[in-house]
Amino acid sequence: MEQSAHTIYQPEFWEEQWDALNSAATVFSGYGSAATWNAMAADYGKRRDPGEIDERIDATLDRLERGGVAFENATVLDVGCGPGRFAAAFARRGARVFAVDISEMMVERLRIETEPQLLPRISPVVADWKSLDLERHGFVEAFDLVFANMTPAVVSPEAFMKLMAAGRRWCWFRGWVGRRENPLLERLHRAVFGERPDDFRGNFICAWNLASAAGYFPDCSFETVRWTHKKPLDECVGFYAAFFSRGNDAVKGEIARKIEASLSEIALGGFIENTVTGHTGSMLWTVG
Repeated sequence: MEQSAHTIYQPEFWEEQWDALNSAATVFSGYGSAATWNAMAADYGKRRDPGEIDERIDATLDRLERGGVAFENATVLDVGCGPGRFAAAFARRGARVFAVDISEMMVERLRIETEPQLLPRISPVVADWKSLDLERHGFVEAFDLVFANMTPAVVSPEAFMKLMAAGRRWCWFRGWVGRRENPLLERLHRAVFGERPDDFRGNFICAWNLASAAGYFPDCSFETVRWTHKKPLDECVGFYAAFFSRGNDAVKGEIARKIEASLSEIALGGFIENTVTGHTGSMLWTVG
């Protein structure tokens, strides 16, 4: 009993817990595929209220500034930047931003949709964070802020510790806490594989404890979220075929047929609606 109480204060304990969590949630590795995000890129975020998106970004930046982050002339690494909304917001506040994403189509949207006057302050990088060589890119202790916000790029203890290796002042991480309810994903997993997926429990608790055991003490907050998406049937088929095939074209066609058959049963007016619910945690901490 004494040994167990001691080991929870060691980073290795939380690395093991995180690895065990990952091994029980293999279905969600589809979110780590470039093919998945390329399939999602053209439509990603476009059906959400722009005002709601801006409000969420402003709230996050206000939280960062209250925590001591200063953007003017700062260097920022945006890990899993997507179409670049946060990268643009950082640049608008005077930061120099390196925006990393595994999806070349997401990065292309960043280049096209970002205000032209901000582009000189943003350097897009198409790369998989998990395998990106920090030293080769000159990213070791190179950034005032390392920012990872709801990104599947940080799905392992190694990927999480890389955030701190790249930072010299602040780090930000936001991820899922506890069980996430995604009825559509569960339905399609059954259709493709004949069984329900393992529960996804989120990695935030492991991340927070790993940071604490490593000697950092993040300031945390939590939020209940509910996201409803309504998309055309054909877009859903394309996305989930890419998601479940994970870039394997040999099986993608058969998977697409199974997905289309299942979605056709629940489509209304050619659209599929899905509501995702759960809890997220955010943490900000200093590394230097």
